[in-house]
Amino acid sequence: MAAQNKDKKMERKNLRLNHAVQIRNSLKAWVRVLPFACLFFAGSLNAWELAKVDKVNGIEIYTRHVLDSDFKAYRGTMRIKTSLLSLVALVDDISSCPLWIDTCVEGRLLKRISPAETYTYTINNAPWPVSDRDAVVHNRISQNPETRRVTIHIKGEPDYIPPKKGLVRVKMIEGFWEFMPMGNGIVEVVYQVHNDPGGGLPPWIVNSVVVTQPYNTLLNMKKMVVRQKYQAAHYDFIKE
Repeated sequence: MAAQNKDKKMERKNLRLNHAVQIRNSLKAWVRVLPFACLFFAGSLNAWELAKVDKVNGIEIYTRHVLDSDFKAYRGTMRIKTSLLSLVALVDDISSCPLWIDTCVEGRLLKRISPAETYTYTINNAPWPVSDRDAVVHNRISQNPETRRVTIHIKGEPDYIPPKKGLVRVKMIEGFWEFMPMGNGIVEVVYQVHNDPGGGLPPWIVNSVVVTQPYNTLLNMKKMVVRQKYQAAHYDFIKE
């Protein structure tokens, strides 16, 4: 009888040990998998979501949430038959901003560092009772010599000039224009921006225009870039 009780105690002890080992192994497995699971979850949160498609004009608009920000980023794409030089010339012509960039009411050059680098100033209209916004942007143009892809890097510099009375300075802008030659005279345009408009605007107001702003801008770009002044433009550092 004593031997049987001893055997049962040993059996229960072994079961507890086996259970502990299983738990330990499971925890080790989770520790190995958890970083990848977090990366996957973060990637899912930051995935681009298709928000609008215009098949007639070849425009697609995407939005996504940005970590540590209440404001969505937007990304517009379009394919257009034109030259790289014409697209660069249009974006570089900041004075034409009110004619094609949605909500822009004023644009001017503050300083040209080189043919490929500028500081520009814009004012954007906001619906009443929200104050209009102004922004200072540092623009840099570069081209990949192998693919011929042109990128115009956009970065806000809110402290470059003093704030103006009656306007709210945009706190942060990061984005780019990208022009990728696809062959047969077709260029793929990508317009991507994330910004913080400042002034304590509710995120829902800002996020309500992250589809219409890039869509209208790309639609207007398509109409503007055919103008002779842009079609005849030339930049020594841009190769078609």
